[in-house]
Amino acid sequence: MVPILLLTGFLGSGKTTLLNRLLEERPNQGPMAESAGQLALIVNEFGDVGIDGDLLPDEMTRQIEIKGGCICCRLDGDLEKTLLELIEREPDLSAIIIETTGIAEPLPISWTMAQGRLADEVRLAAVITVADALEHEKHRPLSPSVDAQVEYADILVITKMDLAGAERCEAVKRVLRETNDVAPVLAGNTQELVSQLWQTLDDPSERSRSIEAAASSSSGGAESGGHHLHSLSLPIKETLDFELLSEELEGLSPDYIRIKGIARVVDASSGSEEPRMIVFHRVGARVSAEPARDDLDCRIVAIGSHIGDDELQACIDASVIGWAG
Repeated sequence: MVPILLLTGFLGSGKTTLLNRLLEERPNQGPMAESAGQLALIVNEFGDVGIDGDLLPDEMTRQIEIKGGCICCRLDGDLEKTLLELIEREPDLSAIIIETTGIAEPLPISWTMAQGRLADEVRLAAVITVADALEHEKHRPLSPSVDAQVEYADILVITKMDLAGAERCEAVKRVLRETNDVAPVLAGNTQELVSQLWQTLDDPSERSRSIEAAASSSSGGAESGGHHLHSLSLPIKETLDFELLSEELEGLSPDYIRIKGIARVVDASSGSEEPRMIVFHRVGARVSAEPARDDLDCRIVAIGSHIGDDELQACIDASVIGWAG
């Protein structure tokens, strides 16, 4: 299954600038690295700002423009058709990034990805919502999509902090938390945001060293009180109930910014009681999964601040098939 990164944010929030920098500074290792496969980008030519083609070279991404309006307004066929055709043409994709227009709402797009053929081909890895530190509160009365974008975000990104200042940034954080009290909040200059986003979206199991967040810098960073992010890993020895595991992982605090694991599970919601191997993910509060090979080592890996082996082990123990509490 191809992971989808949905990048949203109101008009002029800075998501296109952030996207261009993300594409320029892909990590050197892990599933999002250039060596892992091509990134595809889907944008809408009807929007607040266009994408500069010179910043999106063909060897890095394939730009697909969906004409005629917002993506969320054309879910009756265009988005599904575009994604399926793209996957068929580019079988080695490492990820697809969808940049929505400024007035798009994430939820209808999420529903589309969970329906029909798309449900077997893609998974929504994360909804990344960009909020303008200078203008976010002014934007809220203009469109219900402003709060909807925040509400359904897995990662919240505050831009233009260098112009707004730390006090204004803290005020925007408080406003964002009124609508979404789960998603991690990243703030800083563009360079710091790019580094933090790749760290959050990348596979922590590919990293052999602890990751330091840009939050330690004086200009801002991940909402972790200025503490470093670190990773931890635990083996999974038993067969798990995936529905229970999802509930347990969703209940963890926002300090767990990124969780990924490999496990043998039973998932009654799939209509089968047969154990199978999966790769599971939690970004923000979203838990998703995809099939995995049978020969992989079962384990769980997490990135965050103030995270501990005991809490993560408790999630595993509570999900073991036959566990009695």
